Amino acid sequence: MLKLIKYELIKQRTSKVIIGAILALLEVAFLAGMLLGKEEIMAIAAGMLTFLASVTFVIVGLEEIITYYHDIRDKSGYMLFMTPYNVYEIMGSKILTGFFSIAAAAIIFGIIGFADITMVCAKYGELQTLFDQMKSLFSFALQVNVDGMLIVWSIIQVVFSWVGMVTSAFLAITLCITIFSGMRCKGLISFVIYCVLNIAVSAVVVQILIWADMASVNGMMAVFSIFDILFAGACYVATGYILNKELSL
Repeated sequence: MLKLIKYELIKQRTSKVIIGAILALLEVAFLAGMLLGKEEIMAIAAGMLTFLASVTFVIVGLEEIITYYHDIRDKSGYMLFMTPYNVYEIMGSKILTGFFSIAAAAIIFGIIGFADITMVCAKYGELQTLFDQMKSLFSFALQVNVDGMLIVWSIIQVVFSWVGMVTSAFLAITLCITIFSGMRCKGLISFVIYCVLNIAVSAVVVQILIWADMASVNGMMAVFSIFDILFAGACYVATGYILNKELSL
C-alpha cells in the first residue's frame, strides 16, 4: 500500500506546493509586519493564515473525492484498478493519503500559529494573559469549559468526521458510475444519497445523546467520533463490495 500512497501523493503534489508557497508568503508578511511595527499588515496576514488553514482542510477532502472520481471514470485513472491491488487497498491508500495530509497540515499550522503567538506576546505582552483571555472568550461563546481534553477530542472528532464524509462520497460516486450509470439523473441521485446518509448519521447520534442525557461535552465528542468511525467503515466496506461486483475491468 505504500506504493499506492506514494502514487497518490505524486498526483496531488501541485496543490500541496501551492498551499505551501502561500503559507510561506503569508508568514513572511506577518513577520515583516511585526518587525516593522505594521500592525495592520500583521492582522491581515494572521487572518489570511487562519483562513488558509480552514481552506486547506476542505481542499484536501475535495481533492481526494475528485481524484477518486477521475480514477473510476477516466481511462487514465481507470488503469489503477487493473494493478495487482484489491479495491480496498486502493481506497485505503486514498483515505490514508488525505489523513496524512491533514495531519501534516495541522502540525505545520499549529507550530507556526504557536510560534507567531509566542513572538507577538513576547513583544506586546505576556503569553499566559493572552491564553487566559482566549480561553475565557471561547468558554463564554460556547458555554462550555474549554480545556486541553476538549481541544483534543474536537480535533479527533473533526478528523473522523472528515473520513466519514470522504468515504461516503466514495460510495456515492461508485453508485453513480456503476449501479446508476444508465440513469439520466444519476449524479443528482448519488448526491441526494450522500446528503441523506450524512444527515441521517448525525440525526441518529443527536437522538442517542438526547436519550442518554449526556452532559459531558468530551463524552459527546467521543460518541460522535465512534459513530463517525462506524459510518466510515460501513461506507468503505459497501464501496469495496460494489466495486468488486459491478466494476468491469
